[in-house]
Amino acid sequence: MVIGSAMLLVPLEQAASLPRRRVGGKALGLARLVARGLPVPAGVVLPVEVFRDFLRRNGLWRSACDLARSGDPARSRALRASVESAPLPPGLSAELRRLGEQLGPWMAVRSSCVDEDGDEHSWAGVFRSELGVRPGPELELALRRCWASTFGERALAYAARQESPSRGSARPGMALVLQQLVRARCAGVAFSVNAMTGSWREMTVEAAWGLGEAVVGGHVVPDHYLVQRPRRLPEPLQRLAARVRLEVVEESVQPQQRWLVVGREGLGWRPVPRRRRRRRKLSRDQLMRVCRLALRAEALGRCPQDVEWALDRRGAVWLLQARPVTAPSAPYRVAESLWTRRFIGERWSEPATPLGWSLVRPLLEHFIAYPRTTDRFLGGGPSLRLVQGAPFINATVFRHLAFKLPGLPPPRFMMDMLPPEEERAWMARFAGPPGVRVYAAILRETFDERRWKRFRWNPFGNHKAWQELELRLEREVPARVAPPAGATDPVQALARAEAGMELAREYVKVHVTSLLFANLWYQLVGGLLAVWLGPQGASLATELLRCPEENLTIATHHDLWTLAQRAAELEVDLDVVPDPNSPFGRELESFLARHGHRSEASWEIMSPRWAEHPERVLSLLRHSVGADEADPRERAREQGRAGQRALRQLEELVQEPVRRRVLRYLVDLTRAYLLLRENQRYHFDRLLFAAKRNYLVVGQAACDRGVLHEPLDVRFLEADEVEALVRAELEAEQVRALVAQRREQHLAWRADPPPDFLLGRELVPVPDEPGRRLQGLGTSPGVVRGRVRVAADLECAGRLQAGEILVARAVDPSWTPLFSVAGGLVLELGSQLSHGAVVAREYRLPMVVNLRGATQLLQDGQEVVVDGARGLVWLHG
Repeated sequence: MVIGSAMLLVPLEQAASLPRRRVGGKALGLARLVARGLPVPAGVVLPVEVFRDFLRRNGLWRSACDLARSGDPARSRALRASVESAPLPPGLSAELRRLGEQLGPWMAVRSSCVDEDGDEHSWAGVFRSELGVRPGPELELALRRCWASTFGERALAYAARQESPSRGSARPGMALVLQQLVRARCAGVAFSVNAMTGSWREMTVEAAWGLGEAVVGGHVVPDHYLVQRPRRLPEPLQRLAARVRLEVVEESVQPQQRWLVVGREGLGWRPVPRRRRRRRKLSRDQLMRVCRLALRAEALGRCPQDVEWALDRRGAVWLLQARPVTAPSAPYRVAESLWTRRFIGERWSEPATPLGWSLVRPLLEHFIAYPRTTDRFLGGGPSLRLVQGAPFINATVFRHLAFKLPGLPPPRFMMDMLPPEEERAWMARFAGPPGVRVYAAILRETFDERRWKRFRWNPFGNHKAWQELELRLEREVPARVAPPAGATDPVQALARAEAGMELAREYVKVHVTSLLFANLWYQLVGGLLAVWLGPQGASLATELLRCPEENLTIATHHDLWTLAQRAAELEVDLDVVPDPNSPFGRELESFLARHGHRSEASWEIMSPRWAEHPERVLSLLRHSVGADEADPRERAREQGRAGQRALRQLEELVQEPVRRRVLRYLVDLTRAYLLLRENQRYHFDRLLFAAKRNYLVVGQAACDRGVLHEPLDVRFLEADEVEALVRAELEAEQVRALVAQRREQHLAWRADPPPDFLLGRELVPVPDEPGRRLQGLGTSPGVVRGRVRVAADLECAGRLQAGEILVARAVDPSWTPLFSVAGGLVLELGSQLSHGAVVAREYRLPMVVNLRGATQLLQDGQEVVVDGARGLVWLHG
């Protein structure tokens, strides 16, 4: 049967000569593999014109074109139902019967859209494929279901977001690949580069028992293999190099309880035989064969490939799909401004107050705003803005500052500031230059305004500048900022608060560059270890680059642990705040005198502090009492001993004296900056708490005058309004109305936080596509399975049970005592060197951050697996 002059069923080996618009991306990719002799299951292609003829014969063509043009999801369901129930042309049914006799008894029907598996958009998982299909009526139904997925809501949303050519043409186009099903012993995916780091020196393989849908659908946690690969070479040389230069760097073998298989009852999930459940899925020889096929596919496609493979019961490896690791055009060519809560959101885990934001915003803008560069190259706009109470940074500049050296990962801290789609684009490139004009503009503005005077900019001496400032803070905060006992004068209180903000400016002068240098040294040392020592360097980096044990967070944990031991010894009721004159009450007061400035949102001046809410400390103590928890200081000392062992190993491995001295110096320097990450926040908390207490004095004076209802209401006024309040320049009714309005708004913001990324002046959310397998950023290695505990704040986190996975927006230092209880952590905000990540590595606690919408996607009691090395979370149930 032919349609016009076209064949109805095109043998797969002949489809390589046909255009994409006829056979679709997936079929074209498979056909090219077949043409080059790679192992692909036998099959045929049902071209696009067959689908269009089917629509016309059944009177559905106009509806399909209208839906493709409008993208209206309301029409989607009715059209899909019509496609699934419409009859096939008689000639096609006859052809399918003959095909079933050749390829049966089990077949696979795979979608092959015109836009699918392209260089810029993969459409992965958007369209339907059917596995384990029997020839006959079941095969015909599978065809119609796959065709109908063209009009599914996911496909329409994806097309709208990507501005798909098929949508623009308003001509729906779907080909199908009909293949013999590989009854896989095990299957999975392979990336010919490390798509998670952007390194072209590594490739990754994932494998699970049974059909590969278990892996690509995120239904099981697969084995993971990281393999060092040869450099990018022409195809003939690549095949030769792959035989001598493939080396397994690391592997993670995961138990598997169920697998997706085809048996007498058809396709279904069944228990994995007991003897296989904990075994590795691939032998070394099988793993190498999968890797070589992925590299051959890369050489054929001339770009990194995402390969689906299957190992049959005879041990043969088959390629089921090979598509480019999608790499959209350079993100810094996008004109829209990019806004993000990343980095800054960790410091505001709750909505900013008008007073707190009005004090901190000008402080930060003094250091990070480059208005001339922004106006000229970055679309204008401020460097910071508040959206629904959440601070956002103008991250447009990172689209220009980011770069990628050939085959190496891009700067991690820059990637943290970009949406996942743009991050994946950077990872997929072999190399990418920075925006030279933007760099030049920033340097010019820096020199014109002598901006280096605003920072402690020396990367080798910044940590020493902090030591000087630390002594100054310890001396001046009690003397100049902290209000004396019984203070009531609002004018003096305001003057003390202003002195505190002057010290805060000195703090940011050091802190901003400390953060930058910590990230730079951390990535530089990790990169040097990987380059000079290979696979051993990566494992050494984990032990070497840990925060020194003398950090103040560990000291806080130790004091909290000691207090918990006393509570158990005295049999204290931790559900009730103790009498301050009781033995335990005096010890609690002593603890709060040392650490009561800690807060859940450290940069929010008006955030609640432990000293103000001792019940929050009692909640933390309840986790420790009766738990078999080691002294945090002993844990830190053991980490220190592990670090010393790693240093000795480093010196044994690096024989060349100059390299050894360089690495040792850089390791010590990186550890010094990691220590600053913890200790700077501790002292800043103390400074801001002192400032807050002064503003509460102002609030109390306003209450005494009948202007405010309670002292804390002062947080709903901006800094200039507080000054006017002290000078009695505002009417009482005006102040009360303003406070009431902003309090209501603040409560609404708490209930409805904004997304992590926004685009443009109109602040359009960057869309996301949740699935069963969620991708974030891995910051602390390890794999753990447990039940979820979602916590909106530290009070909610008090319900955490031992071994549960703590899921939150972000964690501030006050949360970290819970790390000894949790089995793992999943956060919406964070970075490789965020506070939570640094401490989680000390506790060897698997942790994933930057997982968008985690507190909405995950629910209390849901079982998940967290992989803190690869940044993955698998959902179960």
